[in-house]
Amino acid sequence: MKKKSAIYSTLWIFLFLFFTFFCVAGASLAADKPEKIVYGCIPDMTGPYAPIVGPAYAAFMDAAQYVNENGGIRGVPIEVVVLDCAGKVDVGVNNYMQMREMKPRPSMIYGVVSGVGEALKERLNEDQIPAMWVCSTEVVYPAMYTFGAYPTYADLCGLFIDWLAENWKENRPPKLAFLTWDTTYGKAVLYDEVYDYAKSKGIEVVAKELFGVRDVDVTNQMMRIRAKQADWIFTNTAGSGPVRVAKAARDMGYKVGIAGSIGLDDSSLYINKEVFEGAVTIHPFVNWSETDNQAIKLMNKYIEMNKREPTYRTIMYPMGFSGILVFKEVVERIVDKQGWSAVSGAMIKKEMEALQDFSASGIATYSYTADRHSPNIARVLQVQGGKWVPVSDYRNCPDLRPAKYKP
Repeated sequence: MKKKSAIYSTLWIFLFLFFTFFCVAGASLAADKPEKIVYGCIPDMTGPYAPIVGPAYAAFMDAAQYVNENGGIRGVPIEVVVLDCAGKVDVGVNNYMQMREMKPRPSMIYGVVSGVGEALKERLNEDQIPAMWVCSTEVVYPAMYTFGAYPTYADLCGLFIDWLAENWKENRPPKLAFLTWDTTYGKAVLYDEVYDYAKSKGIEVVAKELFGVRDVDVTNQMMRIRAKQADWIFTNTAGSGPVRVAKAARDMGYKVGIAGSIGLDDSSLYINKEVFEGAVTIHPFVNWSETDNQAIKLMNKYIEMNKREPTYRTIMYPMGFSGILVFKEVVERIVDKQGWSAVSGAMIKKEMEALQDFSASGIATYSYTADRHSPNIARVLQVQGGKWVPVSDYRNCPDLRPAKYKP
């Protein structure tokens, strides 16, 4: 009887200690929980990229609404703060300086102008503020606190090179030209690693031509490319940029393939889809033509609910939407392991570097490591009947980082 009583006493003591610990831990976690968590964005809303970037702004807001309607980030609402850089590096840097002085300051910042990201890379590292940014190589590497929002432009171009080599039918090497913007973004494919990779795949690079973001005529550049008898032109431009390239070729009767990546998307088709029939692009995101896809259904719900313009269905919308979901995922992983008090720039960076094959509700796949801060999954789409149609499965892009940025 005494033995049984001792067992009961021990059990009650154990239960008391367990529930005491549980209550104290719960109270501690509740005490650490912030009123809100801030996500900063530095887009171009009034400058040269503004017509392209508008859908990204809407996506940040819509994704935050989606997260908050579904419990927030472990019960904490996300607040999106947007400061317009107008496409200017100095303004973007000033935007950042304002954000870093906010209380609470953003736990992560998303940037949509390559030049601003390049200028802020060292500062973000010093301040230990993690960021996702549009992905030119110099913005992301060497790996610090900035992560690519998608594969680097060079890697995406490399996947196009793979596709061209695999689908070329003639008994001679295909000839490839570059006609792209004279900006950090535009020139983010003009690397020796890209040229060498093309050569290794039996592709001859015959021309490299530039034009300004505001230039409306690229006839002279196109004439020089035609003189080199290029079979395909790759343009790292966006919105009206690819339109100018495709239209210049059509107007001079030059039958040449047009290719691009992130910037060659539905926004270009909205301007002039006729000139793009047969064009090819490389995207890491689901496409709006896939109407039965659950990720597209989710984003369409918020586009329609918030009465967004139909032309907001561009690559910028899934880009912004998935960025918020990546942030939510890494913060929740930290909170689940260590509580809200552990959420810091250094911990978010660490969790980002541990992210593997995260699907962001099926919008895109994200993987990072300590030395590779850009995803590497994308696929090929082609304009068929006036809309983008996938013509390959998702696959790994080649790693075209300069050797100095590789482990």
